[in-house]
Amino acid sequence: MPLPLLPLDEFHTVCLPTPMATGQSELPIRIEVFDADGSLQAEKFLGRIGRRESVAIDIDEFLAEAGASLPSGAGHVEFLYDFRDGGGADGWLHALARIEQRETGHRAETIFGAHMFNMPIVFRDEPQSYVGRPPGLTTRLFLRLGDNGADTMCHLLYPASMKWAETSTTDLNLFTGKGEEIASERIRIPRGGSHHIRYSEVFDAATRAKAGDGAYVQIRDATCRLFGFHGLVRPGAAFCLDHMFGY
Repeated sequence: MPLPLLPLDEFHTVCLPTPMATGQSELPIRIEVFDADGSLQAEKFLGRIGRRESVAIDIDEFLAEAGASLPSGAGHVEFLYDFRDGGGADGWLHALARIEQRETGHRAETIFGAHMFNMPIVFRDEPQSYVGRPPGLTTRLFLRLGDNGADTMCHLLYPASMKWAETSTTDLNLFTGKGEEIASERIRIPRGGSHHIRYSEVFDAATRAKAGDGAYVQIRDATCRLFGFHGLVRPGAAFCLDHMFGY
């Protein structure tokens, strides 16, 4: 169950694992924190969290207590079922993230749910198995682009529950509002890692001007399943964030 860790120098994150299904009485889980390069930096068994309990994890405090850091400056969190003390699971683990822009104190929240990552099997009724069989392990996401001075950010995650491709082969295809492709950039995300994107940094000013208002980016990868979080940001002002839909 992944959540993004946006660049730590700009954003502060607090995560809260939550039950989703009405029949969940507890969550036997642990937390793992990964750098953008895919390396595990810290982990902790959180116990069998009862339905009535709330266990929020302040990432700044968690990393400090673990004596850990994110060398790349960004990364992601994963919550995993952990049965060392018993307990059960139904695949519907969810978690909230409250993310604060350090400079302004502006906050946004997002939520995401459990999946089996980059492996051609399903677990019980976990939410990735919408039709009872493994979906295709490819990616097609659509990224909204800001205007009127707002930049666009996107945080792509490449989690893997089993061994998969060493890196992603991810194309960022820029289209005008009329659906004309005018530019493409390829990035490679390490397995278990992530990549933080700003529209203003991926495509130069001339290309962005050519794309114009109403443009969008198609994120395409035929080698693995990526998950993303996107939003608009105005440095020193405010931002918004949510998870992305589309496979």
